[in-house]
Amino acid sequence: MRAVAVAALVLVLALGGLTAVLASRIDAVTMPELGSSQQADADGTVYLFVGADSGIERAPSDVQRSTPEGQARADALVLVRLAPNGDASAMSIPRDLVATGDAIGPIALSLLEGPEALMQSVCSATGVAVDRYVSIDAPGFVEAIDALGGIEVDVELPVRDPAAELGIDRAGPQRVDGATALGLVRSRHPEQLVDGTWVRVSDDAGAQQRALWSARVLDGVRVALADAHPGALAGAVWAGSGSLSIGGGLHPFELARLARADLDVHELPGEKLGGGRALVLGDAGRAALADAGFRTDCALG
Repeated sequence: MRAVAVAALVLVLALGGLTAVLASRIDAVTMPELGSSQQADADGTVYLFVGADSGIERAPSDVQRSTPEGQARADALVLVRLAPNGDASAMSIPRDLVATGDAIGPIALSLLEGPEALMQSVCSATGVAVDRYVSIDAPGFVEAIDALGGIEVDVELPVRDPAAELGIDRAGPQRVDGATALGLVRSRHPEQLVDGTWVRVSDDAGAQQRALWSARVLDGVRVALADAHPGALAGAVWAGSGSLSIGGGLHPFELARLARADLDVHELPGEKLGGGRALVLGDAGRAALADAGFRTDCALG
């Protein structure tokens, strides 16, 4: 799970009664027409939370570092299903999962064509129809955490990843700022200090580590929001709201149920497609979505 995306969820929960005041700062997104038998009232409501990579300066070695002006890629994607009884489940979607149909390619890149194209790609790649859309960019994520005075995390081993601008030189519980939290959830090739030697984490272990760190950062953001005094809370919401894009509307009763839900986020498994990083859903992924209560009968018109 990628906490940049889930931080959008947390900030939306915090918006509450401030929605009317902040409406002018939030971009409205048009929802696509997606064919599905899923009905939000009967089968639950599906949110797509997105961490967009706008505002992130990438290393020259990153082959995808160039982004057209005014456009962003989906650096993190999390599907959340809110059941009618208030239970919630969440699934982090690998950014290298490949959509099929008219626009074949990694779903992360489909955001370059806009949020509607991204939701269509999610439909194509996973079979899940989206009812609500929320995205936040990296600067908004960092500014919101900094406005809260940072968050608490527990680090087992010192970790570094220059490409993600991440460097934590000691283990144990500690307070980190927004830039460090962003580095933790963005890191794709971390190294850990083991017995005095920096050891590179494997790609598979790195994917699991990103999911773990995303969950921990999410917990840290939630705790910081719960403990924040009114001024800090308002500052965090104001800082994040300028980076939010929302489709499908804000629904107070849904948000209240999400705020009370015990959100356990899982990484959606994928199957390798060829020798690169591209993934397809596969049987394990479909089973994971079904176990989490997601319907997978979305079809593009």
